[in-house]
Amino acid sequence: MISDIQKCCLQRGVTRLCHFTPSRNLPHIAEGKIGILATAHLRTNERAVLNPTDESRWDGWLSHVCCSIEYPNAWYLVKAQANERLFQDWVILMLAPRYIWHSETHFCPRNSAAQGGSLVRSGFAAFQSVYADRVVGAYGRTRTRDPRMLSCCPTDDQAEVLVKDRIDFADIQKVIVRDNAQAKREVLRMRLTGLGDTAYKIVVVPDLFDPYLVSSSIRQGIRPHETTWVNSAIVA
Repeated sequence: MISDIQKCCLQRGVTRLCHFTPSRNLPHIAEGKIGILATAHLRTNERAVLNPTDESRWDGWLSHVCCSIEYPNAWYLVKAQANERLFQDWVILMLAPRYIWHSETHFCPRNSAAQGGSLVRSGFAAFQSVYADRVVGAYGRTRTRDPRMLSCCPTDDQAEVLVKDRIDFADIQKVIVRDNAQAKREVLRMRLTGLGDTAYKIVVVPDLFDPYLVSSSIRQGIRPHETTWVNSAIVA
């Protein structure tokens, strides 16, 4: 039986979740098909290698993986990149949407770290709050839904979906990179680590790394153009 959340996702045209990470984590995510693990489930050695994006997790939900619906929280991505001084390449993982309607998935209409994670809830009402007409977000700013806005996208750019425990490797649909130069670097890294060229489907989407561009596009009802990288060539 289809759940209310899944039905709503279909009606809104939701196709995926997003999760971003330093690209140096890609070989470890693929190795043994480990997938994406919540911070609480990483062993000490895995934390050292995988470098969780926000191990302090001010929201307190260490047993959940932070994701966003359809497009990344580019505002936080920029902040996370600024904190990484040695390794500048980051990727956005596009994930199967099925985790959204899992019974142990939680939602927050704004960044989940707000008010120490106390705004995080589960269930259909919590899911609906992500698409409220008005959401008070960071710095007390109120976000509203414009009639032109992409129906699939949350009202607040920083709304979060918290997935329990892990995301299976098989549910990683695409790896989004900033530009063609990074696509080449990622392919080379995969070759050097023995993964080969086909471990991930690489897609180039510069706009998703710029919070102003992606936010503007979403509110104008425009999907950023995605270009697939195939065998060292670009295929639109």
